[in-house]
Amino acid sequence: MKKFIYISMVFAVAVLFTGCKTKQALSASFDDLQGEWGVVELNGNALNPEETHQTMEFDMTRQLISGNAGCNRMSGKVEYNESQKNIIKFSRMITTRKACLDMKKEDELLKTLDKVVRFEAAGNEQIAFYGADSSKLLVIEKKK
Repeated sequence: MKKFIYISMVFAVAVLFTGCKTKQALSASFDDLQGEWGVVELNGNALNPEETHQTMEFDMTRQLISGNAGCNRMSGKVEYNESQKNIIKFSRMITTRKACLDMKKEDELLKTLDKVVRFEAAGNEQIAFYGADSSKLLVIEKKK
């Protein structure tokens, strides 16, 4: 009887531990930024890139960013150093100067890019960018 209880307890513990999955930490590297992305969150507000037309395209080999800020095309430099994991800066950002009815979201995106200091994986095919105070500023999602 003691043997049966012991085997039952071992089995119960084994089932308990196999049922608990450890949450694997997500990570993102500079190379993971390569490609075209849609802006899905800006300063805490969810966005639909199909409606806002806010996109980013990274060419990490040439350290360039380009895309659409909402109305105008944008481009600039991506500054990073492989030895400083996930530390990033966008500089020399320029845009075309089309007159648009609503420039509010475009201006917000450009000002936000200027505040970015680091990034990390935020979920499946998403990357979040953070400011110096560790506040989440921006989330982008890989375009399919």
